[in-house]
Amino acid sequence: MALREFWSNARTAACLLAPTATADSPKLDVGRIEQSLRAADLWLTPRSVAGYHEADFDFLPEAERQRLTRLVEEFRHVASAVDPAGPAAKEQVEQARPLFRDIVALLEFDRFGDAEAFRLGKQIENVIQRHRPTELAELRFQTGLDNTGDPALWIWAILTEEATRDDERFFQASERVRKLLDAAARTVTPERWPYIRSRTVVEQNEIMAEAQAG
Repeated sequence: MALREFWSNARTAACLLAPTATADSPKLDVGRIEQSLRAADLWLTPRSVAGYHEADFDFLPEAERQRLTRLVEEFRHVASAVDPAGPAAKEQVEQARPLFRDIVALLEFDRFGDAEAFRLGKQIENVIQRHRPTELAELRFQTGLDNTGDPALWIWAILTEEATRDDERFFQASERVRKLLDAAARTVTPERWPYIRSRTVVEQNEIMAEAQAG
């Protein structure tokens, strides 16, 4: 699936754009390793957007899809001019970096755990858009197999602080969001069982902080 190929390539390149080096030996200079990786500009290659076809993103709103296509084409144009045998020119890096960062921003790797989650999650968000509750701050998606081996879709609904001021309010908001997401998920992807969980904004921030610290 070309979408999965593009997603994987772009995600790998995003890690190369801001690498975090680890060193087992105290003799290694971690800061110098990271500096060397950044200087190499390993992300500035057409491979970073390989597999992209606009038709694979027909689930996105037209304006968003066209913007992604434009960004990919402009990035590919710059990356194709880079000498593969040497470092990229400063001008090429300055041209390509904002383009690729905008691509990464559109793909939202922090909210969608995989390519299929991106495809399904975007469709579910489109379905609920008109009836999206004000207490729903953010959604996160992940696909995979559940403990029975069946295809599943995990959805984490992040609720606003206002909706979580007391247990009763949180329960009522969670139920409204769960019913809305359950109906949308079963319409978009009936072959996957939806597992829907609610979190508070505070809980989500703590999870993100722990992940970054780890």
